[in-house]
Formats: sequence, C-alpha cells, structure tokens
Amino acid sequence: MYEFDYTVEYVDIDKNNKLSNYGFFKILQEAGCLHADTVGFGLKDTPKNRIAWIVLDWKLKIFSRPQWNSKVHIKTWISNVDMVCYFRDYEILDLTGKVIAKATSRWCLLNIDTHHIIKITPEIKTAFLPIENGNFDDKIQKLIDPKFFELEYPYTILRRDIDTNNHLNNLNYIVLAEQALPEDVYSNYSFSEIEVMYKKQCILGDNVLLCYSQEAPNKHVVSIKSLDKNTLHSIIRFSI
Repeated sequence: MYEFDYTVEYVDIDKNNKLSNYGFFKILQEAGCLHADTVGFGLKDTPKNRIAWIVLDWKLKIFSRPQWNSKVHIKTWISNVDMVCYFRDYEILDLTGKVIAKATSRWCLLNIDTHHIIKITPEIKTAFLPIENGNFDDKIQKLIDPKFFELEYPYTILRRDIDTNNHLNNLNYIVLAEQALPEDVYSNYSFSEIEVMYKKQCILGDNVLLCYSQEAPNKHVVSIKSLDKNTLHSIIRFSI
C-alpha cells in the first residue's frame, strides 16, 4: 500500500469551494503515478523501460467533498492482477480518518514503441504485490453506449488536452463530459458516483462529438464519439 497526504488546491475546487470531479480524479491519478514511481515503473522510468501505464476504467464513489486548503490522506493499493491488467483501489480520508471517497480502477501497460498492450512481466508482478482488499463487492461494470442522445456538441482536441503519452489526458475526458451536461444538471446536483470507460484514445486534432443522454432520473451519460459516431472513445456516467 502507498499512502500520502495532500492539500486541496485552488485548481481542484469548483465554484462552490468544494473538491470538484476533476479534483478527485486528479488525486487518484497522482496517487497511482507516485506509487508506480516508488517501485521503478513510474513516469521517469518510461524512457528506460519503454512502457507506460494506461487506465481502462474508473469507478469513484464520493461521500463528501472537502473545501480548498483542506488536508486529506490518500491510500492506494493493487487489489488484483491478471495477465494484462492491474486493479488499483483507493481511499481518500479526512484528517479524522473518515473516508470521504473510495475508488477502483483497471490499468494495463503499453509498449510506447509498438503502441501495443503487453503482458505483465514477473518483474512487474514482484514490484506490485496485490492486497486482496477491494473497495467494491462487484467488479467494474461495462458501460453501455445509449442508442439516443438529447444533446450533442462538437469539440476539437487541442494541445492543452494532451498528456505525456501524446493522447487526451484521462482527466480531460471528465472535463469534456461535464461540458455536455445540461446546465440544470451540472449546476444543481453534486454527483455521488462517477464511472468512466475508455475505449479508443483521442489524439491532437481529433474532432469528436460529446453526446448526452439521461439514462435514469439519477443517472446521466456522456459518450465521446467520432463525428460520424462510428468510433466510441469513452463513456462517462454521472450518478446523483
């Protein structure tokens, strides 16, 4: 298990001075990067070992949202592993030890030269020893692309959106999805659960369509697709 403390920054909060959806996922992403760095398979090791971590799915459950300058404590660990994927779990706690959020995710390794997913080697397995203590009883569920959409917005992937793997950063899918939410949904509700499924990377210059659909009274889905809707890049589901 890897643990560290974090102070909520101004960039992490929303207009109500609460940790935003982006802020939560920023903390989770950073926790995974820091953990990987401690065992020799982090960002600074990529030029040497020629591999990079990519996330396939997220499931985040939020119980409360801290304000700016709040101190929180993060725990992350590997809860399971198969031939190609690591299942990484998280807890975010306030300083009293109360859990304010928990999450699970699924990661795999990409060969940056071939751009192919590779099997987890014995060396990597030894570096990340699983702790069989998952946050959720059920596995990450596959999200279903809605058949009909109420709102659609075009967007072009810009330089500011790209990360070190030269594709749309994981966090920016959540940012784009929020842009597609109706104003009354975005402004009047605080989401308690967010699920993300990544299907095909977006790269600089891609023209995509942000497609919104209300799945249920308390569930709102955004699919990020190619303009012709033949390629699905990601699905994000917000639950109230």
